[in-house]
Amino acid sequence: MKQDLAGKVALVTGAASGIGAATAVVLLARGAAVLGTDIRPQPGQFGHDVTDPRAWDAAIAECVARHGRIDILVSNAGTADFGTIIDMDMARLRLQARVHVEGAFLGSRAAIAQMRLQGRPATGSIILIASIAGLKPIMQTTTYGTAKAAMIGLAAALGQEMQAAGDAIRVNAICPGGTRTAMTEEAFGGDEYWDRPDSFAKLPLKDYARPDDVAQQVAFLASPDAVAINAAHHIVDGGWVLTA
Repeated sequence: MKQDLAGKVALVTGAASGIGAATAVVLLARGAAVLGTDIRPQPGQFGHDVTDPRAWDAAIAECVARHGRIDILVSNAGTADFGTIIDMDMARLRLQARVHVEGAFLGSRAAIAQMRLQGRPATGSIILIASIAGLKPIMQTTTYGTAKAAMIGLAAALGQEMQAAGDAIRVNAICPGGTRTAMTEEAFGGDEYWDRPDSFAKLPLKDYARPDDVAQQVAFLASPDAVAINAAHHIVDGGWVLTA
């Protein structure tokens, strides 16, 4: 197994909780230096609004100042929104697009520029945390799912672009299914949903994912083990995407 990330530097957005926090822990355990960022940062993290291009410049500069470079970007910062199209207004749609799509676009652009400054051909791994809601219709996730589908498309387009440019920067998306975090507990009604066995009865594994399950996939995609994986999306959902 080559998943030793010693000497690598990662920037993880949305690192104050959930999948982002678990990812930071796993990457650190594999030997990477990690800068966690969040709009509500924890101690030691960097305050970062992923929808602001200048904030991305500042986050990349902070990563380089602390650790000398960037090798891995995990674009994880997100926000949930649920409701039917009749319930929605443009402000809610635009928020989903700004946080998920623009955040991933701006972060990828900034990371690629820095990776190219570090050497040519540039090397690195960019991982966008999307969702199975971007792959299959899930009730009342219209705005969220649309934004996540765009992230999946962005990963494919950027991965192809990097290859065509002669760079060795791999870009992939991860599509978690139901993953228990503080955000999803609030969105789905807390313990009543997550602790009820019938909530997951249709899943082949009969259970939800934990943030660490997604973080382990991030570590794999960031590692030399995934050197041949690019412009793809990877499902971590216990088989949910296959259910009706």
